[in-house]
Amino acid sequence: MFKKINFKGLNYKELDQYDPHDLKRENMHSFYQTFDFLELVKRWPEIIGENLSLVTSPLKIKGDSLIIISKHSSYSQNISFLSEEIKLKIFKSFPELRPIIKKLNFMTQESFFNEKATPDEIKPQKLKLHPQDPKFKILKLEAERLFSDIEDTELKAMLISIFIQSK
Repeated sequence: MFKKINFKGLNYKELDQYDPHDLKRENMHSFYQTFDFLELVKRWPEIIGENLSLVTSPLKIKGDSLIIISKHSSYSQNISFLSEEIKLKIFKSFPELRPIIKKLNFMTQESFFNEKATPDEIKPQKLKLHPQDPKFKILKLEAERLFSDIEDTELKAMLISIFIQSK
């Protein structure tokens, strides 16, 4: 039988004192709102190792399982043999997950790892300035001063536009 637990006032370090069968999974949504899953993703290389972290990543917690995505099924199979050791390392870093995660499940999706861009590959995109933006007005005034000697209005407008876009 389930015990009623007040999750709003619960200190999550106290979850170890409850039997997992006493916890209603519907009420655990407050845990998922407070657990920083991104921290688990950031610390994944130290949990699983640098090499395996390049081809695996924690994806989500669903029910009592941590879903791990991998680049190839062979990685999933190899990690599944080490699942108890991996869980122990996760619990060492995140003791609040001990009553939550009971097993590791695996998904394979190669495109997830192919689409990751390294910081060197990320190119900053130029933002389009609004005509009422002060930066736009300053650039326009500067361009008008530069091209003030050009009498052809169409050519002058094109040069001003090019000048603003280049900055």
